[in-house]
Amino acid sequence: MAGRRICAGYYRRYDGKVVYVVSLATDADTGEETVIWTAYPFADVPRYCTSSKKSFCAVVEMGGERKAKYKRLTNMRVSEAAIERLEDEGFRGPVRKRQRRQLEEEYDSRKYQQSLSYLAYAKDLCEHYNFDRSKYRFCVKEKRFAAITKSDFAKLKEDLQFLDNALKTVLTAYQDYFRERFVEGLSIRRYAEAHQLNRGSVDYLQKKFFSALARLLKERDEAEGRCRLRKSAQN
Repeated sequence: MAGRRICAGYYRRYDGKVVYVVSLATDADTGEETVIWTAYPFADVPRYCTSSKKSFCAVVEMGGERKAKYKRLTNMRVSEAAIERLEDEGFRGPVRKRQRRQLEEEYDSRKYQQSLSYLAYAKDLCEHYNFDRSKYRFCVKEKRFAAITKSDFAKLKEDLQFLDNALKTVLTAYQDYFRERFVEGLSIRRYAEAHQLNRGSVDYLQKKFFSALARLLKERDEAEGRCRLRKSAQN
C-alpha cells in the first residue's frame, strides 16, 4: 500500500471523517514522503496536518473487516472557493482534467443530510448545488437512480427544492449572489472584483447568507418535528 499514488483531493477516513489532501512533501533528511492534509469542512482559520505516507496508506481492521485507512472520494468536486483559499495559503490547487465527469461511474460519495450543524448544512447545499442539480436532472432524464441510492435521491430532491424555493421567497435578496457564486462558480475574489467590492464585504455577505439559510433549515426541522442533521449532532 505504501506504493499507492496519493493525489490532491478529498478522502474519507475509516471512521467517516472527511479530509482534503493538499499535497505531498519529502523529508529532506530521511527521504520519507509525507501527506499534507486539512479537515473538511474547512475551518475559518486553516489548520494543516501531516501524516507519513506509510500511515496514510495503511489498512485498518474494523469489526473483523479490513479496509483502507483513507479512501479517495473521486466524485467530490473541489470548489473554486476552496482552490482560491489554497492558493492564498501558498498551496497549488488541484490540476483539472479536461474531461466531463461521469455521473454514473460509481455511487456518489457525498453524504446527504449528515452535517453536524445547520450552518454546515447550509454551506454543503450551496457548495454542491451544481453537482447535485446535475445528478438530479440526470436521474430524472434516465428514469433511474444513477450512482445514487433511492433514499439519497429523495434527500437530494428535497434539499434542491427547499433551496430553490427559499431563494425565490425568503432569500430572494441573495438570489443574484447565489447564482454568481454557486451556479456560475465565481470565487469570492472574482465576485468582489466584478462588483467592485473588497473581499471583506463579500465574506460578510456570504456569512449573512449562510446564516439566513441555516435558520430556515432549522425552522423547517422544528416545524416538522424532525432533524436532518447527523444523529449525533446536538442543536
